[in-house]
Amino acid sequence: MPLTFINLKFQVSGPVVFGSFSGFASRGLFYELVRRVDEGRAEGLHSLKRLSPFSSTPIIQLAPKGPKIVYRNISQDALYAVRFTIFDGRLTKLVLDALLQEGEPLRLIDSKIKVVDISVSHEKYSQFLEDARPVKRFMVDFLTPTFFRFSPIITSRMFPSRMAAIGVSKLRLEKARRFHPVPEPVLMMRSLTRLWKAFSDRPFNYLGYLSWVSSMGVSLAGYPSGIRTRRLYEHITTRKFVVGFVGEVNFSIPEDLYVEKWARITDALLRFAEYSNVGGGRTAGFGMVKYLPKEYYSS
Repeated sequence: MPLTFINLKFQVSGPVVFGSFSGFASRGLFYELVRRVDEGRAEGLHSLKRLSPFSSTPIIQLAPKGPKIVYRNISQDALYAVRFTIFDGRLTKLVLDALLQEGEPLRLIDSKIKVVDISVSHEKYSQFLEDARPVKRFMVDFLTPTFFRFSPIITSRMFPSRMAAIGVSKLRLEKARRFHPVPEPVLMMRSLTRLWKAFSDRPFNYLGYLSWVSSMGVSLAGYPSGIRTRRLYEHITTRKFVVGFVGEVNFSIPEDLYVEKWARITDALLRFAEYSNVGGGRTAGFGMVKYLPKEYYSS
């Protein structure tokens, strides 16, 4: 099943103020579209304990003075857009059915939405692989706050003989969770590999690839303009927050660890990332990236 991209351009009937990031409202809009056709599926998506079959962008202001990512507020005098990437054909049909049915207008928090354009496109997973080249150096521009979910128990399992020296029980380690707002190559490529494995119809040797990445096959090469972290709250009154980083990051595939097939897979996964997002909070517009290859190996 190919990826489906649904792009909405819209205006609102009045000002809208978000808690701290419009991506949370984008996710709410997606759930509302699904709920209009299948309430049970919407509730199931909301409580899903595995990878969600969709990603979204935050609200993007197109005009005037756009495009730019919206964090806190929008007005009735501008044109906006949001893109949903859907990995599941049945879910795609639900969303399109909701957009085409007549009834109560959609709402973004307290404001009515006037949809002025709907466009739908597709991309096959095979196309990412066919277009892939053995990348050597590349930049990833993290456009929206990005973080990776990290569990200390994973690291402790790598060194079982040191468990006693940690001084924390195995049960406490298993319950511990962290937001990791750092562009760590292993976590980034593992996130994309998990998504590809869950939804793609074109498998590759996942264990072999991640073993290569974990051996520093993909290396962090620097921050040309620095990275910044942001703390974002879903609701103004809640203390629940997410910390993510934004900025440009350089990576490389060193010659001494270069393997052509893995360099090609890296290129394919990063092209895929421009649609899927990367890391945690994909459904709320986190982890939106631009992939900029700088140099390729000769194949």
